[in-house]
Amino acid sequence: MHYEDILIHVGHFGKYQKLVVLALCMIQLPTACQFIAQVFLAADTDHWCLIPVSEAVNCSRFQVNSDSACQEAQKNESIPYKLDSDGNSVLSSCERYVTAEDDGEGGRNATDIIACDAGWDFDRSRYKATINEDFSLVCERKAFAGVAQSVWFAGLLAGSFVWGSVGDWVGRKAAFFLSLSLVTISSIVTSFVPNFAAYTSMRFITAACGYGASLIPIIVSTEIVGPEKRVLVGTLHAIFFALGYILLSFAAFLLREWRYLQLAISLPYVAAFLLIIVFPESPRWLISKSKFKEAKRVIGKIAKVNGTTLPENLFDEGPQTTNLQGKEVQFDRSRRGTHLDLVRTPNIRKKTLIIFFDWFVAVMAYYGLSLSTSALGVDDYIAAFVSGAIEIPSYLFCWFIMERLGRRLSLAGFYICGGAFCLITIFIPLGPARAAVAMIGKFSVTGAFNHIYIYSCEIYPTVVRSIGMGMSSMVGRVSGILCPIILLLGKYWEPLPLCVFGGSSLLAGVLSLMLPETLGYDIPDTIEEGEKFGSNQGFYLCNKSNQIDDNTATDTSPPPTYLPLSTGDQKTDDEAVSA
Repeated sequence: MHYEDILIHVGHFGKYQKLVVLALCMIQLPTACQFIAQVFLAADTDHWCLIPVSEAVNCSRFQVNSDSACQEAQKNESIPYKLDSDGNSVLSSCERYVTAEDDGEGGRNATDIIACDAGWDFDRSRYKATINEDFSLVCERKAFAGVAQSVWFAGLLAGSFVWGSVGDWVGRKAAFFLSLSLVTISSIVTSFVPNFAAYTSMRFITAACGYGASLIPIIVSTEIVGPEKRVLVGTLHAIFFALGYILLSFAAFLLREWRYLQLAISLPYVAAFLLIIVFPESPRWLISKSKFKEAKRVIGKIAKVNGTTLPENLFDEGPQTTNLQGKEVQFDRSRRGTHLDLVRTPNIRKKTLIIFFDWFVAVMAYYGLSLSTSALGVDDYIAAFVSGAIEIPSYLFCWFIMERLGRRLSLAGFYICGGAFCLITIFIPLGPARAAVAMIGKFSVTGAFNHIYIYSCEIYPTVVRSIGMGMSSMVGRVSGILCPIILLLGKYWEPLPLCVFGGSSLLAGVLSLMLPETLGYDIPDTIEEGEKFGSNQGFYLCNKSNQIDDNTATDTSPPPTYLPLSTGDQKTDDEAVSA
């Protein structure tokens, strides 16, 4: 019996799936905090040269009666300033006046300045401590904070490559708790690191392992529900990620010291080990590995909680055959998928390359637009709250439109809409109108980012789903690393970054029309099924509804498996995986 048919018998979205999916979504809360934490951990604050006590100006001559007023007077006396574009004086962050002790000749020459040689004093009105302060990431070391962010993306890149393979080789459950153990240790240790090198090392491990702890629950949630609920569970994970973003803004507001904040967003990982009570091994993965006994145990639990019974003849444990290009081909479901399986056969290769490009554009446009609009001129905590909150309606709209228009057309629409509004922004002068158009563009790109997560899970076969998702995300993380470089192109021509983001999004939208529709169809389990899925589809603008005849080249797909057939006939496996 096909796995999708088993789900129909035991419940494709019953009480069991609802409880498990909701529990797995919780892991996205601390993961989102770790992903965005650098905004607050390395927040840029005003700083000035620290004047040695032996050279400090005596405040008695300033006739001030408070320490803060004395400190301000000393800054004005010891730190040079320059005028900004509005004519306001701005104290230097990296230089101070030469003192009598410095020049050795007595008196102060107001025109002579030196670099800060005794450390820095920081404005602590908003942040009590940041990594910039503790590790002196200012002035000539200011770029080191950006290096830390690049190391984080490199960690995501490594995690994308590693955890996809681990999830397909040892199973979803083992891979999840291994990644959870490592990210728990590394994130907590980050709170106590003594120097910048140790900080970046721990952040690399946290990024790599945190990615696995985030991705695997999404895959499991997709694999335990029926076709019509895949978008829902994927969207729920995205919404919980946005909620984590919002919670981070509150935590950062209450905890102004970076070590306390890092520890606070890391401790929830300890509580996440309670998921071992409910975290199931994916029955779809177990079946793909011919572990039918374990799969029957998991499916039996699903049936028991959902109040249903197991069907007879649950599995056919013999060799499987499928009709591929007019021939009966025998295949072994226990064969382990590899990275080469993503490009070994022509149809899977075509879909893989398009998905790779879609991921590349989604990550590039999402982070590129976020970085280029980060200076909102409002409080940091409010900006973080709004940035997280605006993603929720985008995810909900993505869910709505995917279920109405299907996967292919909605993904193309998100990309084309986002690209068009990016390009339109170029011709609108600075002001509310341009901000509104830019937000519409980001709304669309956010929807595309959520969409491609769900769509990729449905297109890749089970035996290489984790590998495919990991490799797709790895390609996306490469574009994330390139985002700052693309933004630098604005120095040569200001609209150039928006042209790159907009043009790439338009191209991704057009290429997405070559992907198969997956709404309501059985997702493929084996490489053979994955190769056949959508093999007769080409570039077209409208969904088709004719059934495929294996002996003809006529496309299209059978009706969704969860809809009753008017004739009462049962579909064959060949029909179920055609697209």
